[in-house]
Amino acid sequence: MSPKISVITTVYNCENYLKQSIESILNQTFKDFEYIIVNDGSTDATSVLIREFASKDSRIIPIDNKSNLGRVNSLNTALEKTRGEYIALQDADDISLSVRLEEQFSFLSNNPEYVLVGSNITVMDEFENYISEPERPEDDLEAKFSLIFRCTFANPSIMYRKKVIEENKIEYEENFIHAEDYRIITMISHHGKVHNLKHPLVKYRKHGQNNSTVNFDILNSGSIHIVRENLADLGINTNNEQVHRIRNLFSSRGINKEFLYNDVRIIFNTIKKFQKKNNFAKNDEIVKTLRRMMKWLGKRNIFKPNFLALYLSILYYYNKELIFRRN
Repeated sequence: MSPKISVITTVYNCENYLKQSIESILNQTFKDFEYIIVNDGSTDATSVLIREFASKDSRIIPIDNKSNLGRVNSLNTALEKTRGEYIALQDADDISLSVRLEEQFSFLSNNPEYVLVGSNITVMDEFENYISEPERPEDDLEAKFSLIFRCTFANPSIMYRKKVIEENKIEYEENFIHAEDYRIITMISHHGKVHNLKHPLVKYRKHGQNNSTVNFDILNSGSIHIVRENLADLGINTNNEQVHRIRNLFSSRGINKEFLYNDVRIIFNTIKKFQKKNNFAKNDEIVKTLRRMMKWLGKRNIFKPNFLALYLSILYYYNKELIFRRN
């Protein structure tokens, strides 16, 4: 009989954290799963550690790449082996709380219109000292609005329906290396509702060798391509430089004053088109973004005629959204 869940971990030279990560899956309250671990040509003791666990727990399915083929190749290799109805991701340096699989399985089982579920996470340092618990949008449309500009799901927290990727021929893509998670989450979101569970279910370990740190430039390049496609789907054409600046605005990496007016106008047009497409549903993420946009424009700039007109348009839309939320 096939297991209900297939858990996937790909690992390259992560012996320092892998034991704790594997144990966090084996100690789940939900037991009906297989655990596929792909060792991507590690040169440390990773392979030995995986084999030791596999010899003691038959749910573990070890796969050894003879050389380092990369995360995308390893993820697709794991996907081909999965037998579960649901697929859960687990990074080799993170820790899943013991109730994670049970709560996510319960959510997807009870909500058939949802195709993917993630959760908030607890960010810790390499020594497990608490750093933060960033809040992610929970509601489907709030998450989808955020997905236009950035990956609003923590990859090691996600679980999705296997049939969605099978029926729509979705897989991890080499063209989006280091942004492959953002890409596949975006693609899956086109085929149903998505959700983030409010309470953290994963402890995310932040250290100097995180993919998002080591490969930031490549990740950002892939993400820019994804954002451009997302905007094009709404009828908004952009170039790489515009999207780079807009992503910097959202991530608080800086404001380019020379292009601020045009960049904010692109975001405002995106909001209006997104809301029209979704029948102007209540959306707290949009309200937060409108509030940030007025701050980005700044008090000094609003004395410029074009800035003032844009500011007033955003203010009017913001107040309309607030009134709509109260009703």
